[in-house]
Amino acid sequence: MTPGRPVPAARPDWAAFTEAAVAAAPVRPVVARAAYPGLSGFALVLQPFADRAQVRLLTSLSPAVRAADQLGRIDLAALRAEFTARLTERLARIAARTLVLELHTARGAGRLAGGTPQERFRSFLALTARREGLAALLRAYPVLARLLARACLDAADAHAELLDRFAADRPLLVAGLLRGRDPGALVAVAADAGDRHRRGRAVAVLHFANGAAVVHRPRPVAAHRHFNTLLGWYGGRPGMPRLRALGLLDRGSHGWIEYAGARPCPTRYDVERFYRRLGALLALLHVLDGTDLHFENLVACGDQPVLVDVETLFHPAVPGSGAGFAGDPAARALAESVHRVGLLPQLLIGDDGAVDVSGIGGGCAGRLSPVDGVDWAAAGTDEMRLVRRPRPFGEAHNRPRLGGAPVDPAEHTEALVAGFRAGYAALAEGRDELTGPRGLLRCFADAEVRVVPRATRVYARLLDESTHPDVLREAGARQAVLDLLRTDAVDDPGRPGLADHEVADLWTGDVPLFTTRPGSRDLWTSDGRRLPGELAEAGLARAEVKLAALGAVDRKDQEWIVRAAMAGAAGIPAHRPGRPGPENVWATAPEPERLLAAARGLGDQLVAAAYQGRSRTNWLGLELLADRYWRVRPLGADLAGGYTGTALFLAQLAALTGTDRYAEAARRALVPVPGLLDSLAAHPDHPAAVGSGGYAGLGGIAYALTELARLLGDPPVASWIGPAVALTAAAAEREEDPGVHSGTAGGLAALLAVHAAGAAAHGPTGRATATAALAAARRCAERLVARPATAATGFAHGSAGVGWALLRYAGAVGEPPEGPHHRAGLAALHAATAVRSREGSWCRGRPGIALAVVDSPLALADRRLADWAQRAVRNTARAAPLGDHSLCHGELGVLELLGRHGPAAGRTPWVRRAGALLAAVDQDGPRSGTPDHVPHPGLLTGLAGIGHGLLRLGFPDQVPPALLLAPRLPAASRSAPASPAAPRAGAGPRSPAALG
Repeated sequence: MTPGRPVPAARPDWAAFTEAAVAAAPVRPVVARAAYPGLSGFALVLQPFADRAQVRLLTSLSPAVRAADQLGRIDLAALRAEFTARLTERLARIAARTLVLELHTARGAGRLAGGTPQERFRSFLALTARREGLAALLRAYPVLARLLARACLDAADAHAELLDRFAADRPLLVAGLLRGRDPGALVAVAADAGDRHRRGRAVAVLHFANGAAVVHRPRPVAAHRHFNTLLGWYGGRPGMPRLRALGLLDRGSHGWIEYAGARPCPTRYDVERFYRRLGALLALLHVLDGTDLHFENLVACGDQPVLVDVETLFHPAVPGSGAGFAGDPAARALAESVHRVGLLPQLLIGDDGAVDVSGIGGGCAGRLSPVDGVDWAAAGTDEMRLVRRPRPFGEAHNRPRLGGAPVDPAEHTEALVAGFRAGYAALAEGRDELTGPRGLLRCFADAEVRVVPRATRVYARLLDESTHPDVLREAGARQAVLDLLRTDAVDDPGRPGLADHEVADLWTGDVPLFTTRPGSRDLWTSDGRRLPGELAEAGLARAEVKLAALGAVDRKDQEWIVRAAMAGAAGIPAHRPGRPGPENVWATAPEPERLLAAARGLGDQLVAAAYQGRSRTNWLGLELLADRYWRVRPLGADLAGGYTGTALFLAQLAALTGTDRYAEAARRALVPVPGLLDSLAAHPDHPAAVGSGGYAGLGGIAYALTELARLLGDPPVASWIGPAVALTAAAAEREEDPGVHSGTAGGLAALLAVHAAGAAAHGPTGRATATAALAAARRCAERLVARPATAATGFAHGSAGVGWALLRYAGAVGEPPEGPHHRAGLAALHAATAVRSREGSWCRGRPGIALAVVDSPLALADRRLADWAQRAVRNTARAAPLGDHSLCHGELGVLELLGRHGPAAGRTPWVRRAGALLAAVDQDGPRSGTPDHVPHPGLLTGLAGIGHGLLRLGFPDQVPPALLLAPRLPAASRSAPASPAAPRAGAGPRSPAALG
């Protein structure tokens, strides 16, 4: 070699492989006259690649494998055929988009022969599968050639490695996992039983001629071996059930694990035992920071829940999952809680609904994914095209079966909680045996465990989208797609500094793999590169901190999360009152002192349940999605179920009692509000996505801030009202929902409340805010008048709420009866009252519609509406008490109506039902309007709303109704005399100015 000249770069192996595959392609391929469903037609085009991969596989096999084939221990012919078939399917998925594009191009250019779409498709196959056609395709798409060749090379090498290991380890497998019974020949290898890592290596299930099976893990299994030891200790603790551990063979670089076959439960008692054991496993995995235990990682073997994958034990916190929520202490608590394990219900939510993919509630076989996937329409014709539609889930075995059907996990929540409590106690009592230099956990110190920096579905989607033909012509284009990992476009921040390694793995077609050791803070990449100090804390240290923190308060918090998650997955419809509870007989009106004492109890409960951060307070609650699905989440900012609603009740309680801790909790809850408002203002599209609604939108936040500024006497809070009003107006400009809860009618009512409070306040800032609020309210009212009438009739989402808001606007501006808003409001209320409703809730039923009428003097001036309201109140008063106490669809929503209507129709029922509710709260505790009445902090369905309702019952002149977004005006601005001043701490409450 001439000195000074650069050394030529080594030729990539994929390039040589591609040349060999093209050279082996037929000159004149034979295309059978047959149907080609799915992607099967493209197998003919890609067959040369699969054939070359099979050649590489055979030349890579060790003599031991060939000897095993000759001895009948491996059916090499069957394995070769299966390998080629599976690989061809994978290659077709990689090339499908490009081949379909070329199909359409050829058809448009008139290059396809045939009189039918099927014939023209076969013509395309004949053109492309020939050597010249394949070469032309890969010259146009060199990145496609790289992906196809890389897949073949890695698949062949990984399969050869697996067979070599099997041939070497077979005697140990027969003696151990197969219990001394010769299984016969190895006849099949399901080599795609997990994600591919490290150049195409994945978990595989090996099947034998006698029906036996074992699992091959291409990575070390020392962590699983140590977990089995720990399970033995754990199941031997007093009061603990025995837990099944899978047998394994640890071979250092890889391992073999017993195949867990699903078995049904003979009796319901066995089902209870299953869930008790699962609860105990949940406690152990929580302490060990296990995660990613979805439905594919759990098998129901009779009354034993068996974990088949424990490689994510001692998992570090993922940035953004806890501390990343703007310092939200509730988000951090959830990210470090039992919820993190993945066994509790976890919803995969998409445009087509939601599916639980958790270890406890998955079992989605036959159900369609709510997230659209890639599919192909008109396959086997020249009209073949990509479509996106829901794809069915595969079979799962995580849920026990009884009588041939999978059981409903929600029916066994008590057994699950009992098992969790027993496991928690066993871990707390035995922590000295687990921790310390000689503790049982120390054996995990050097065992390899996996770190998952992002959701695997993010990687899978990028791998899929990066096979688009536009990015297969030039490597830079595909690199640009993979580089989206470095941006917020993937909606998963990942772990900083790992993107280069992630992209490198994705280029090979692998899901990126990172590992660590529980005793270390270092991270390792898929190619063995060590990243020193990448983790903030070693996994063992985190587990020991968790063990030290086990106690009664933490156990109660974790049990709430378990119950809330299970209740949310129970499938109970939202906004439906539960069955009426036993009615307490109470003959006299509840005294304000007792109502205030009960409200203080709820306030104390909320303060105790709050998660405290360095500068802010927040709660965990149940979030309702799409009016159907509940999930455990930190409270957001909305009035209905968020921290502004909870803060509103606490501030009202502080104003009535003079107790500083309630006011302080309210102030700390509001800390993120200015940052939220600034963020929304910086992104013009975001306010419309949030909406202007009075309860779920920006209108509710503006209303809450208005009331909180008055109650807390806090100038900074008052300064946030103006920006909230501007954002509410911006949201209303583009939203489609007309309702009170989430849409324009709610924004209108909230803006009117801000206007009324600001107009009555002193100072130019209040008056300017009031003026802006009224101008925004006018635009909301005009949009409501211009919209088609909504078909729904209730207050929260239907025409009753729309009519109520329009009449409130007409009254605020003094519009005459012939005015457009006045007429439209009456028309909406007439439409609502014309439909007979059997629902007894404020949000959707008769009480809410009646409340919309009786709250409006303009509506009561209409004789038909007034008569209807009288009948509605009488019917409501005669109805049985509702099954929960909430404002939204419980007793307090009804009592708001009965209490406002006056002695003529509502006084006696109000006394009876209000007294009964107070007695129930005192004796049995509050019943939230959530599934199974799980305590929830929020206003409409939770404890804050129940507390607010109790204050309304006792002090209606001092506590304005949140259900009507009503402000409490200064005394000078009201026509009625002012209520007595709120009592100070330690003083008894004053009687309300009026009841009913």
